[in-house]
Formats: sequence, C-alpha cells, structure tokens
Amino acid sequence: LRHLRFQVAEGEQVTLTGRTGADKSTVFKLLLGLYAPQEGAVLLQGVPASEIPPAERRKLFGCVEQSFHRVPGTVRDQITLYDDTITEGQVRRAAELAGLAEAIGTLPEGFDTPCTPDIFSQGQWQLLSIARAVAADPKLLLLDEITANLDAETERAVLRALKRATANRTVLSISHRVGADTGRLIPIGEES
Repeated sequence: LRHLRFQVAEGEQVTLTGRTGADKSTVFKLLLGLYAPQEGAVLLQGVPASEIPPAERRKLFGCVEQSFHRVPGTVRDQITLYDDTITEGQVRRAAELAGLAEAIGTLPEGFDTPCTPDIFSQGQWQLLSIARAVAADPKLLLLDEITANLDAETERAVLRALKRATANRTVLSISHRVGADTGRLIPIGEES
C-alpha cells in the first residue's frame, strides 16, 4: 500500500473496494494492530493501532471474517473467546443480535454445548462470528467479505443479522459486490 489516506468518522459506514490482491485485507490487519506500517500511521481514536493494548482492542472493534475460526470449548467460549469480562447478559444479547439465540436454545446444553463442526450450518457459523464480534459491544465493526461463501438464502439471514449488529456503530467493510447500502466507497489498489 502506498499513498493511502482516509478517515472514517464515528457512525460512518465505509466499504473498501478493489480487485483481488489489492491489499484490502492488509488495511484490516493494520487497523487490528497485527501489522505496524513501515511508513505513515494507522490511528484509531488518535492512538497508533499497533500500540492499543490487547485487552482494550476487543472493546474498540469486532471483526467478522469470511469464515469462522472455532476455538476449543463451548458455544459460550466461541462468543467470549474466554474473555471473563464479557457477561452472561452480553453473551445472550450478542446471540440475539446475530439471530442465533433460538438455534442455541435448541442445543442439548444451550450455551454450554461443546462446539463440534456439525452443530451449526455454514450460515449459523457466520452468525456466531457476528455474535463474537459484537459481544464486547465495540464501537467499530470490521467486516471482511462475510457473505462471499454463502448461498442466497443464508446471505439474506446474515445481512438481516448485520443490520441489527451494525446499528449505532462505525462499520468498515471489504466487498467485491457494491450495493446501494454500502456507505462511502474507498477504492484500494491502483489508486492507493
């Protein structure tokens, strides 16, 4: 990435667009503090992203990727990622926002059901990813092509969940498909 500069205001919805391999996901890794820029700065609320302590990151942003990365443990563990500061109320609210509370309620042990690959459909795993991202009530959501691998019906369910989850939050997304509700567009690639 060279000569890339943009600002996102609180509450704004912005979509990064560009060809495959244009480094859209690299922008997210910079925002997440996983990479430090060699030149320039990546600031979140005026603080270099790579200097934000890990304990504060989850309260600042939630990230939903193309596919769900399961951790060992229960459904609750998938949502909290073992963060003891996330309350039972936050876990339940996140599941409701994601539209997954009813499905979790049908599991043998509810939120305490051990997670195995077969307990959810692909779309439900993506909904669980949304629940994980909003559990700590972050101000910023990062969405990386989250409907890319879903069929049309499942995509509609995920988009309904996203509408609930993104209300009153700043949203930065990556998308190849640009719709009417994608917010401000920032091209990444030849222009950056």
